Amino acid sequence: MATRALVGFITDKPELIATYNHYDGYPENLGKGLSNFYEEPNEALKIASLGYISYLDPETGEIDAKHKEAPSKVNLSGMSFEDAMLRVAEEADSFGADYIYIYDSENMEWVDVKMYGTRQSAEALMQALMPMGYELFGPNIKDLPAAPDQYVNEGDMEKVMSQAFFKLQDQPKEMVKAYKDSLANDIRLHGPETYADYSVEDFIEDYDNYIADKMAMESFTKRKWQHRAGIIK
Repeated sequence: MATRALVGFITDKPELIATYNHYDGYPENLGKGLSNFYEEPNEALKIASLGYISYLDPETGEIDAKHKEAPSKVNLSGMSFEDAMLRVAEEADSFGADYIYIYDSENMEWVDVKMYGTRQSAEALMQALMPMGYELFGPNIKDLPAAPDQYVNEGDMEKVMSQAFFKLQDQPKEMVKAYKDSLANDIRLHGPETYADYSVEDFIEDYDNYIADKMAMESFTKRKWQHRAGIIK
């Protein structure tokens, strides 16, 4: 069955380089194959530059690419992160894609987003690629608050959140990812209004508190199991 997908790599220009995948583009097949065999940056760029893939074998990494086509190239320079992700989603829509796969060069892994319409898919891409997105598009994000401590309404929340993640780019990536996942889950459960009046500095303070709590819990759990094992009294 044709489950189409866009397989893309965003360069430093920034520019989207994308190939079309025709069959079995769902995460359990194409996503698995990309993660298993094409997770190094040079390999990710190579597969995104093929132009056309009929099928990627998730067990061997072999590619069936009988059709020879040039990859799609979309100039994203000068855009905000939001507009760039919308443009990526529009390109995927023009492919008739059911899924979007973009290589996250910050975390050196593939992220996948199911197509539910261009606007919703663009928002999902922003959440999935936030650290990389701010690295590439942060200086061009539109309508950022004039000062780091300026509060914003709900409509500006994602822009302020992106600015905060940019300031956290030197923190351990696994910690930032865990915090990002925690935020996303909190927003799903309680709604975006929870963070509607947060400033950049509020998000950074929230990150510090989250990491402190996480480390304290991990230390507590470790000591509990050591006690049960008789390692400590």
